[in-house]
Amino acid sequence: MKKSLVALAALAATSAFAQSSVEIYGVLDVGNFKVSGQQYGLNNTTNAIPVSQSATALLNGFARQGTGTNHIGFRGREDLGGGMYAGFDLQTGGLDMSDGGAGLAFSRESHLKLGSSSWGDLKVGRTVSTACAIGCSYNYNYIGAGAADALIGLSPASFAGSSRRSNLIEWTSPSMSGFQARVGYRQKGDNNADSSFATGSGVAYAATSSAAGASTTIANYKDQTALGLSYTMGNLRAAYVQEGAPTDAINTRTAKWMGVEYNFGFVKANVQSATNPNIGGATGPASASVATATDYTGKYALTTATGTTTYGKGTTIALVSPVTSTLNVGIQSSNNTEQSIKAQELFAQYALSKRTTLYAVTTKLSGAKAVSAGAAATGTDNKVTNSALPADPRITGFGIRHAF
Repeated sequence: MKKSLVALAALAATSAFAQSSVEIYGVLDVGNFKVSGQQYGLNNTTNAIPVSQSATALLNGFARQGTGTNHIGFRGREDLGGGMYAGFDLQTGGLDMSDGGAGLAFSRESHLKLGSSSWGDLKVGRTVSTACAIGCSYNYNYIGAGAADALIGLSPASFAGSSRRSNLIEWTSPSMSGFQARVGYRQKGDNNADSSFATGSGVAYAATSSAAGASTTIANYKDQTALGLSYTMGNLRAAYVQEGAPTDAINTRTAKWMGVEYNFGFVKANVQSATNPNIGGATGPASASVATATDYTGKYALTTATGTTTYGKGTTIALVSPVTSTLNVGIQSSNNTEQSIKAQELFAQYALSKRTTLYAVTTKLSGAKAVSAGAAATGTDNKVTNSALPADPRITGFGIRHAF
């Protein structure tokens, strides 16, 4: 009898565990990078200098990466029966692999979702943007320190200065004959409350509002909707997404991205078109706090606020070829026509296993303006501090990436 009870308890426990699961996952990347005019350093990104290279306290936690942001995450799924499930995802911010500094807040993913095999899933919370969820995989060398499209504002991860959205409600349909749809929605009140999405540079709304006055007014914010459609069939895939502006600021617009890819076997290729929500270029419109139009052409290419990384529109062409079963080489070329700036990226990836990869990358910018020494490094404008950058800098690096 006692054995029977133990067996029944074990069976019940096994059944419960079979219906729910929690997974630990993440990416760790240590790269050795150099930007023109600087020295090589571990995880020396374009936006910050390691402390080892400067006597001043700098922002070493921002975008510490080689080919992508280091992170650790926890995600789970529970079977609710009848084809329905519930799930969650918690993912940390960037982990600094060069000095052990960590951003342990769940700033990249913190959402819950309900789903069904028949009607798709509904996700609520902070999560990857609809645009990045659809278009970021078209970058063949991840979105890191050498990413040609992200460096000049043409990656979906660059839209509104972030690949994440807070307060997002997003529905994803099941795949039907190769088609899948996504609809994202952020309410007007959430746009008003979360000033990090008021503008691409994360400053208060009044600084760029077309409305007069110094105070933030909820009437100047709008409900924000993102619509996306992707298609995959055999060696072909294509996608389109657009995201509305969250405010009526005159220097913002509807963000758009589209891409078409074909795998020829010996080479995989895609072409992309992107329109960043922030308008740049010599004819960029004036805002409430700027008397005349601001010229963003080629301006501060390696910054995140007033630079090319968050403005403009243009195209990207990407190619990657499997030289051997373990070695890929590729090129990605981006042209921001509104900013009059280009980026050419060459990369190589050598797989030591399914999870561990050695990589090398070099990216050259053309049309980028110089950054003078001593430019301020603040929470919204990560210009390089105490090191001047020449016009048209080059980013070069190599490293190791491990996914688990």
